[in-house]
Amino acid sequence: MAICLALLSIASATGQSIPTVKDGQVTGAGFTITLPADITVDPGATNETTHGFFVELPPRSSNAPVRREGRDSGYRYIAFDTKWDIGDMPSLDKVVDNLTSNILDRMPPEIVGDGPVMLEANLPARLGTLPARRLVIKYRNSQKKPAIRQVIVGYRVRKDAGAIIYFLTLNTTQQNFQEDIGLFSKILAGFKLTDQ
Repeated sequence: MAICLALLSIASATGQSIPTVKDGQVTGAGFTITLPADITVDPGATNETTHGFFVELPPRSSNAPVRREGRDSGYRYIAFDTKWDIGDMPSLDKVVDNLTSNILDRMPPEIVGDGPVMLEANLPARLGTLPARRLVIKYRNSQKKPAIRQVIVGYRVRKDAGAIIYFLTLNTTQQNFQEDIGLFSKILAGFKLTDQ
């Protein structure tokens, strides 16, 4: 019995690890993402990317250092994360309902300024071959600039295992949206499911 529990613990830890980055590709729990050229990701860098990665905007070249100190609270970024359904989110609709029931509580507090946080759109989308939802959220960031947050949520049902939930997030200012959505779209296009 103890051996069985130890094996389950190891399997669980392996399935919920930080993805690996090699040769321009991110590989994680049931997915790979081919990155656009000259983009550097920071795996597991933030609370939004515990089992994913973070891309600072404007995009850093692969030899540029990560700027951790001095990052203001109105920053622009792309975040990818993976979570596992433990039985409380049995469908994509349930995940989306949970996210949209109180949007403010689902956003990092350091990026939100005064003013309303509004769900502007909840649209059908695709994440690789997965049905997904695209949530478009508008708010004022902590620098009082109009900001946009787009979250692509994908839900992967697995046979004999808990579902995997993927989140790809663009957080940017309204002013920089057109510039940043291009890179976000390239990362989205690079997402592929793998056997898991």
